[in-house]
Amino acid sequence: MLRYFCILIVFYLSVSKAILAEEIEVVIWVNDSHPPYTYEKDGKAMGIYIEVMEKISQRMNGYTMKFNPAPWQRVKKEIKRGNAFAFMPPYYHGHDWEYIWPYSLPIMEEKVVLVCRNEILETPRPNWPDDYLGLLIGNNTGYDGFGGPRFRQYVSEGKMALQELKTTEQNILTLVKGRSDCYMVNHFSFIMEKKQLIESGRVNADAMQKIKLGPVISADAVYMGFTDRDNGKFDFKKDFHQKINNELYKMQKSDEIRKIADQFLK
Repeated sequence: MLRYFCILIVFYLSVSKAILAEEIEVVIWVNDSHPPYTYEKDGKAMGIYIEVMEKISQRMNGYTMKFNPAPWQRVKKEIKRGNAFAFMPPYYHGHDWEYIWPYSLPIMEEKVVLVCRNEILETPRPNWPDDYLGLLIGNNTGYDGFGGPRFRQYVSEGKMALQELKTTEQNILTLVKGRSDCYMVNHFSFIMEKKQLIESGRVNADAMQKIKLGPVISADAVYMGFTDRDNGKFDFKKDFHQKINNELYKMQKSDEIRKIADQFLK
């Protein structure tokens, strides 16, 4: 009897260990054109946030993360429909994107700057958006928060014009060619794309001198956001959310995220 009981205990522990060892594969949808943070290269997700999350995936018990790069508008649509579990990298949109909840701890802060044709900035224009009335402003498609509410109001009133293109590259080329006046862009994204355009020969250095940095117009934290439209389909959401926050907190305290970012910006 004792031997039979011991065999049962060993079997139970073996099965329990096997169950605990099984990891849930979680697919995170990411913006495919937001370098250096998230972007797609040769069909693979790359960038600062991808590297951060890959390290977390290695350390987090019970889960492995895979990344699905796609156009930002599609990413948001899949989250809104409840088809996608989580996505990166939204700003906080609790006030207008009711389909997202919860958010992770902040991953990093991103600064949005204006890049303008030189002649636009010959006159000092420190105040956004009031100093830019009457101008055509570029933006990436789907970046609904860029510019702020006052800018969006001016656009709706016809006091400013908004032109949206899919990628940072397209917007920079449009600006260099004089087909827009300014472009709202993430600061690091602009630095990286400008460098790549010159190094690839798509834009020569002289042409790039036709545009320059203007003021910082916003600074916002970015997060991993989770769908609130899944109706319980992702029943592990609470546990995953807590575990990813624990790992993000450790990386922030150790300054590991900043060190990863520095590698991309060299």
